[in-house]
Amino acid sequence: MRNVRIFHLDAFAERLFAGNPAAVCLMDAWLPVPVMQAIAAENRLSETAFLVPEDPGGFGTGDGAAAGPFHLRWFTPTTEMPMCGHATLAAAHVVLSRLAPEAPAVVFRTRGGLLHVARDPEADDRLCLSLPRERLTGIEPRPALLRAITAALGGVVPAAVLEGRHDWYVLVEDPAEVEVIRPDAAAISALPPRAVAVASLADGASLADGADYVCRFFAPKLGVPEDPVTGIVHAGLAPLFADMLARDRLDGLQLSPRRGRVTVMPRPDHIVLTGRVVEYSEGRLVLNRLDVERTTAAALAVGRLPLTLAAGAGLRARG
Repeated sequence: MRNVRIFHLDAFAERLFAGNPAAVCLMDAWLPVPVMQAIAAENRLSETAFLVPEDPGGFGTGDGAAAGPFHLRWFTPTTEMPMCGHATLAAAHVVLSRLAPEAPAVVFRTRGGLLHVARDPEADDRLCLSLPRERLTGIEPRPALLRAITAALGGVVPAAVLEGRHDWYVLVEDPAEVEVIRPDAAAISALPPRAVAVASLADGASLADGADYVCRFFAPKLGVPEDPVTGIVHAGLAPLFADMLARDRLDGLQLSPRRGRVTVMPRPDHIVLTGRVVEYSEGRLVLNRLDVERTTAAALAVGRLPLTLAAGAGLRARG
């Protein structure tokens, strides 16, 4: 029987049932990839984070050192992600509240590099997440593609289209247009990028509730029709809007049905994203050896992962 603690939390939330929900699974060693994917699908949240300490005793010493490092991976209901902001913030909350309550920060080792999350010196109940800055470049869609984007966004016409590493960022003139988008998931999936963000400067609009810009993020290809609050999106949008407004600190509001607010401080090569995490539930997963073996064997039978991944998934985390 595997002992897996699981936490359900709302990240970038000012209250319960807001922000972006994430699950965090705390383990002493990796589960096979198909089992982690099955857990994420069972959770039906935009992301489930899986957390394994590099050193079982490395939870922070109380001497001012950061906790960790911890190995961290993220799964949507359908795929593993290379980066995820809100689930990282949720994982940091678990470490700093349960495992290392005296530590000022935590370090995560991910496939994309090291991530740092620190307690906010200005607010005890907030965390500061450093993410790589997303570099955006403008593209000029051909008329047919522009029509496809407009149709995918329910008739909202782009003022500009920018391209990041994986996703497109569609800018519109009126912040009210961001709120009223009725996305066509199939049409968005048919577009070239992994996912599509839509954003606008707030320009004092009442719907922005004092935020500097508003946005939404649609990722049906990843099994997430609309993500409630998306840290990596703000890693692209905040530097862009900070340059427009000549500001070094911005508030962004994601206009998903759950709403989520972030404070972002762009830096030359990264951003600092500040938010609050609210706990919803805590429990344990019941995973017996037979269930783990059957799930892994079923995935191998249909060719869903390389044999080497399945064979090595039960080993202790390594750098």
